[in-house]
Amino acid sequence: MTESRIEFELKFTGAPADVAALPASDFFAAVAPSAGDGGGGAWERLSSSYYDTNDGALAARGFSLRLREEGADFVQAVKTKGDNAASRIELETPLNRHSEFPKTTGDEEIDRLISDYGDRLLPLAKTTVDRWAAIIRFKGAEIELAVDLGSAEALDGEGRSFAGPLAEVELELLSGEPAAVFDFARLLTANAPLRLSTGTKLDEALAQLPGADPVGKAARLDLDPEMTAGEVLARQLSGIADRIAGLQRAVIELRKPEGVHQMRVALRRLRAIERIYRRYLQSGEIAELAGRAKAIASALGPARDWDVFLEETVPAALEADYAPQSLRALKAQAERLRAEGWAQAVKVISSPDFTRFLIDLLAAGSLQRWRGGAKAKLEMPVRAFAPVVLDRLLKKAFRVGDEVKGSADLAARHPLRIALKKLRYPVQLFRDLYPKDRRKPYMSALSELQDAFGAVNDAVVAQHLADEAGKGDGEGAMRAAGFIAGYKAAEAREAAKKIDAAFAAFEKMTPFWRDD
Repeated sequence: MTESRIEFELKFTGAPADVAALPASDFFAAVAPSAGDGGGGAWERLSSSYYDTNDGALAARGFSLRLREEGADFVQAVKTKGDNAASRIELETPLNRHSEFPKTTGDEEIDRLISDYGDRLLPLAKTTVDRWAAIIRFKGAEIELAVDLGSAEALDGEGRSFAGPLAEVELELLSGEPAAVFDFARLLTANAPLRLSTGTKLDEALAQLPGADPVGKAARLDLDPEMTAGEVLARQLSGIADRIAGLQRAVIELRKPEGVHQMRVALRRLRAIERIYRRYLQSGEIAELAGRAKAIASALGPARDWDVFLEETVPAALEADYAPQSLRALKAQAERLRAEGWAQAVKVISSPDFTRFLIDLLAAGSLQRWRGGAKAKLEMPVRAFAPVVLDRLLKKAFRVGDEVKGSADLAARHPLRIALKKLRYPVQLFRDLYPKDRRKPYMSALSELQDAFGAVNDAVVAQHLADEAGKGDGEGAMRAAGFIAGYKAAEAREAAKKIDAAFAAFEKMTPFWRDD
């Protein structure tokens, strides 16, 4: 008989040796009951296979289908995401034998998918783990504390497999309040070198495939116009935590420039969300998280700036006419400075403070304690809330534009760039409330305007970095820095010429949220 339940779980990953040492650690001995107390502390072997079609038909609909061997037993599980990154809806069906798989569950939608794709389902991933588990009692809750050690293997449909290590710690709420799980997670990560993970074992297996993108795209929030503004806030907080957690590997292990860039984008998105909602909240919880996000983004800034400088600015300058030979020496110095920036970025993302930040962010999205004392507008349907927010930000951008209009000083236009950036994030957040053909021209114009401002800002940053790389390296290095400064200043002037005309055209457009 199929059992349906909502699973609330926090998951952490770490180096296999560190995770393997935890069951015998003093910390686990202190928190886990003895076997005689009925808590466990026992090991078992679990083997799971994950099924889908070759083109990922189930995944595209938000489902995963797993067959697990637990000793002599077989259990089929269908999972889909819950309301936040810590919860999943799970339907478990015990099987008498392997040949019964896949079996109907009693859920109409899932059974229709199994029926439609049954003959096309293939094992696309496998995991084999040794699991140590114990029941702990913490702050009135019962939590299963589990350690999984083994391998995650992806199958490419052509008989080839690609495997990597799997080392995880899972906290699953059995009874009690979710807040206890977050509190225990903070205690756990203060005593063990772990980082928060919101991915599944299937995600870990598929990440082993050659060409798998460790950065990927941020998930779009599926907005229902009747959703309240508070519900949108909760989902955004959870989604941003999910996105940042998923980027850790790209930064820490793979040192992907796009990983740092996308992490900074996600952190800026959190700050934008806080600005939208701050006037409606009495709690300072999200404001405090936004402040921490700003500090983290600043620490990642040097790695991002040097990446752009070395991957875009320097190659273009080397191809330019009359480029000095000393540019190559400048590039070598910039590479050293980039390595320092990346060392700082990895240190920050690997720190316990960063893990604590992610736990707190996910808790804010899940527990929603910020609702206490919130204004009634938080209960407005988002279809009514969005235009109020967007009108206010657009009005501010136009006011700033009037103040800087006609200025020949590029630096004087910086406040307008910031005002438009503060408008763009909410526009992106609420865009799915409106038809694509209605919003596309407006968003394209805003994007074009931002690109022009971005080119000016990039030029200013590049000049600063060129000066920094040239310091103390002799006359040739300073000449190279001066060449780059002049080269980028010319680019900035060309970009600036587009700004006034683009902004004037933008001012005349009817915002898509008013176009009834």
